[in-house]
Amino acid sequence: MKNATTKVGTNRREFIQQLGLIYAAAQIPFVFSSCKDDKPNFVGTGKAPYKVWEEMLMALETSPDHLEGRMKFLIASKDAKAMFDFVRDEIYLMPAAEKSVGYIGTQLKWGIKGALRYGIATPREKAELLNYMYTKAGIPSKVVFEVTSIQPEEVSAFFLRPIQRNFSLDIANSQWKQWKKELQVEENSTNEIAIIDDEHKESKALAEKLWQHIPNKENLDKHSFDFRWDNYRTPTVEFILNGETKYAHLFDSIIPFGQLKREGINIADAEPTKLNDEKIKVSISYRDAIDPNSEKELVAGEWLATQVVGNQINVAFLNGLSLEQQAVRQIGTLRTFTPALAFQSFDEQTEVMQENSFVGNPFTLDGKIIDVSGEEPKINGNTILKKPNKDLQKKVTALKIKAFPANYPLVKLHVTPTDENGAFVEHLSSSDFAISDNTIQVEALMENNRPTPRILILYDTSLSMPKEYYQENMEVFIENLNTSILKQYPAAVINNWKTPSEIFTWLLKASQSDYDLIIYATDGDNNDTYDILNEKIYKNGPPAIVLNVYDYDSNYHNTTFNKMAEITNGVVLAAKDQTKTLAAITDYISKMEIPPYTFTYYAVGAAAMHKTLVGIDNKRIVATDTFKFIHTDTKEIGQALIGLYCTIKTGNTTTKRVLAGWDPITQLNKQPDYSDAIAVRNTIFGGATVYFEGEGPTISAALSDVLKYRLTTRPWGEALMENDTSKAKEAFSKGGYIYHPEIVPLMAPLEDAITSTSMTFASGIRIAIIKNRIGVGEKASTKSFDYLPTSKYTSLAPFGASAFKITLEKTAQLALREGYFFTTSTVSELKNSRLIERQKAIDKNWFQENKEALTQPYYWNEKMYRGDGNFKIFDEAALSMAYWQIHQQTGELFGMLADGTGGGSEETIKQLSDIMAVLSVYIALLAEMKVLNPIGGMALSIVATYGVTLTKLYAIVCETIVIMDASGMDDKIKGALIELAFNVYKTIAFGVSGGGGNIMSGLDALIGMMGVPTNPFS
Repeated sequence: MKNATTKVGTNRREFIQQLGLIYAAAQIPFVFSSCKDDKPNFVGTGKAPYKVWEEMLMALETSPDHLEGRMKFLIASKDAKAMFDFVRDEIYLMPAAEKSVGYIGTQLKWGIKGALRYGIATPREKAELLNYMYTKAGIPSKVVFEVTSIQPEEVSAFFLRPIQRNFSLDIANSQWKQWKKELQVEENSTNEIAIIDDEHKESKALAEKLWQHIPNKENLDKHSFDFRWDNYRTPTVEFILNGETKYAHLFDSIIPFGQLKREGINIADAEPTKLNDEKIKVSISYRDAIDPNSEKELVAGEWLATQVVGNQINVAFLNGLSLEQQAVRQIGTLRTFTPALAFQSFDEQTEVMQENSFVGNPFTLDGKIIDVSGEEPKINGNTILKKPNKDLQKKVTALKIKAFPANYPLVKLHVTPTDENGAFVEHLSSSDFAISDNTIQVEALMENNRPTPRILILYDTSLSMPKEYYQENMEVFIENLNTSILKQYPAAVINNWKTPSEIFTWLLKASQSDYDLIIYATDGDNNDTYDILNEKIYKNGPPAIVLNVYDYDSNYHNTTFNKMAEITNGVVLAAKDQTKTLAAITDYISKMEIPPYTFTYYAVGAAAMHKTLVGIDNKRIVATDTFKFIHTDTKEIGQALIGLYCTIKTGNTTTKRVLAGWDPITQLNKQPDYSDAIAVRNTIFGGATVYFEGEGPTISAALSDVLKYRLTTRPWGEALMENDTSKAKEAFSKGGYIYHPEIVPLMAPLEDAITSTSMTFASGIRIAIIKNRIGVGEKASTKSFDYLPTSKYTSLAPFGASAFKITLEKTAQLALREGYFFTTSTVSELKNSRLIERQKAIDKNWFQENKEALTQPYYWNEKMYRGDGNFKIFDEAALSMAYWQIHQQTGELFGMLADGTGGGSEETIKQLSDIMAVLSVYIALLAEMKVLNPIGGMALSIVATYGVTLTKLYAIVCETIVIMDASGMDDKIKGALIELAFNVYKTIAFGVSGGGGNIMSGLDALIGMMGVPTNPFS
């Protein structure tokens, strides 16, 4: 895939190079730009690169393919015929339905905005666009219906009219030279740009290869395109020019300007437009290790499809920290996040974006939901009282704490503040306490602020349980137990887990939780064994009351029961008599020491000794405790999120993707494990962005998005150049946008989609997801890309050609783009594989014969064997689990990878965890030495989701650090900061797109202070 050819450069390529989007040019047609020798014709404001980007944005409007710019120019000219020619000849006509011409008189698809962004419109949209232009130009006009007699054989010519849409900029030579100087582009730099799939040879070859595997080709193309035209509703524009009523017929190209297709008066009033009312719903959900069969929603949002096209939804997980807090917080301590779906548009006001963004309740990585919808927050249903008196902490005279390390990195902390009489001081808020771990401040979650026993009930659901402890009778017992406990402790937290007969496995999970007491109802029939290597984990956890539900007295059962009690410092109760059992449990709880406050937090350092410090009243009183996590070679999962999912519904089509972790469909034979929890956590750190398009934007429209994105960093970027750090921090703390410039080629329109013999178009909305997984604790971070099967590409081919095969050939271009931009793709995975199609594999008993060899049988059954309206073509040797998916009716092609993405992935930053750890320690030291400038304290809000990536969050901090004297820094710290500075540079100056250009003012000197003799990025 990397053997792309190159072509000689032009000014257009210089523009792309100077914009820093070399890869974006790979899918752009090569045309020459006009040039002239005079003074620069575009004058921006401010400093480079922002001044240059502003000028480039102006320059884009001169390109013929900048249709909005063309429209504005033509309106200003008031040339009625030129406007007519523009709408008829430069805007493609698209069907109003998937398999037919559709409701030509009324149906809108993407509206006027979409027609200008994509250069394609339904018949009514064409008429509405021309009417809009005439109205703006002061020409009286309206949309009417023309009565015609157009026959089906005439209609194809309306659609099959290829347009030469050039990207050509009217820029003076002096402007090019000025841009080169201001962006520090070398005069002798090469203008060669790699070209993907030259003349579409590779995509056609791929399509032909897959075509050979399609079975029953004679049954394809059964449903031909319906070219019948609604002759009573041909949308036409009636206008008055020089006092004379004229008409603009926009479909038959031989009809002269101002005339109707049929002579005479054949006009009727136009019916109202039918808006595209399709809705897009995005939902983010999760599964946890305790109840993996239940999927729970975190946040959801709904928009009109016409709202989101050309825009994006950022799937963000806010950590609620100020920029200053994020500067000193170790990434491994982050535990609580707020899910958000942030609507982002470069053309909308902040208020509009906020109104169309959605925020869910905060959650923790171990599956607790914090309900903030009421006046008092609730954690898993438990109300945390508000602080009633700001001076209440003054009453505290003594403080006692006890730390309980649970499943790494979770720590439970009991805190007991008392007054001068030794009585508990209740109702303090979490902000009254300062909590640190090994001198590093932690974000501790207050679980309760009054004596609150936290009780976990485990109960065996096997058929061998007695009826008193089975199904609805067990529910009655739990309800009675709740009632009994709540009489004494009204704020008690009581939860329950259903368990199979793996007693010691589930007891181990409970021992790693943050509960105070375990109650385990079981008949003692056990399907697993006790592992002495976990003894310390059991003993370190809460005590267990083991309920012998049959009152067994056999050695076999007693051995199990006694071992459960022994290793948890608990007791065994004969539990057949439930009344006595309830009384015994209540008595046991009454004798427990219940602290008034319980906090939980994440601590970094699995093998380190930890010292927890709790202070109150500005640390007037402090208490400490030490602990160490129990080391185990097997990383038990405990309470954790093990799966993160994105569901997108478009109309009646629902598409689901596993964003990270355990797949409940293809991994039924696999228990969720620690790697799933890490994958979920790191994806939450990184987030995802969902992009929406109708067709693909024109080149200039897409590049305008890139420039608008770059210009959104101006408030803090120019402040940094002026060395106004405080202003930069204030601007940066308000948030920014998320945008991936590589989306330009990935969501570009299909090349040669419309020819004189066929038309391939997206009858649905095009959706893509770019996901970032920040590799903390993993080998690398990854970025993945996914085309969702919502586009519904289809082809119309009137002359007996195979519309199926045409769609297959055209959509193969998208697979080639994935293969070019990502190191792992379906193209690379199956490049040298011998392929087989699903139906042929079934006929040959391939699935039965290979059943024992398949490492993930559920994956092969669900993704390959099961029918779903698609042809599936895969590796006959089963060495790769990637496959090609081809729609059985349309021929639309998608490449699918084993991880559930429909695209590609690549590794990005290496050893990120080491870099961040070093950076966090260094910042903390500087803060203690009071040499770190304070960073703005504005908390993150929904607006702050626009662009808050880890690299950006640390950018201002890095800027603050590197201006200091770096002498004495060890090489590891210096190297980490240099690498981070590189990412800062890319983010600010080039939107992570790479390429050469201007670096913000003073960066050379800053890097020099770190001991680097020359700028390594120039």
